[in-house]
Amino acid sequence: MVKNMEKLAADFSADPEQTLPEAAVMEPAKSYREKKAKPLVKKIVQVMRSVYSAYLDISNKFTKLQTAYNRERSGNERLTNRLEEVLEENRELRIVAADFGRIKAVVGSEQVNAMIDRAKQQEQIEAEQKRAARRKHNREAR
Repeated sequence: MVKNMEKLAADFSADPEQTLPEAAVMEPAKSYREKKAKPLVKKIVQVMRSVYSAYLDISNKFTKLQTAYNRERSGNERLTNRLEEVLEENRELRIVAADFGRIKAVVGSEQVNAMIDRAKQQEQIEAEQKRAARRKHNREAR
């Protein structure tokens, strides 16, 4: 389509005298109009329609690309924000891990592991009690 438009543009960008020739001596106006002027006007209208159609296509493609670009940019901003959050959380966890390592060094690895196991067991017992209470509440509600 673009190549066709370029060809037509090249045809009509020539010297106007060559595009629309002078009337021949003794050529009637009606004959000149029908044989030379009208076909030229038809070609110009055709070129204008082609240009307008190409403009609409390009405009629609540009709008779609702009929308896609904005969507991707927004997604990248969200990912950047999430990355910053994760990096900050990572820094905080490294500090906690370093503190935990210090406690292990002072108290002893076995004692720390035993305390952790007791805390896990206590959490598990509490979670089981909550589940049982919820089941009891659900049965009573029925």
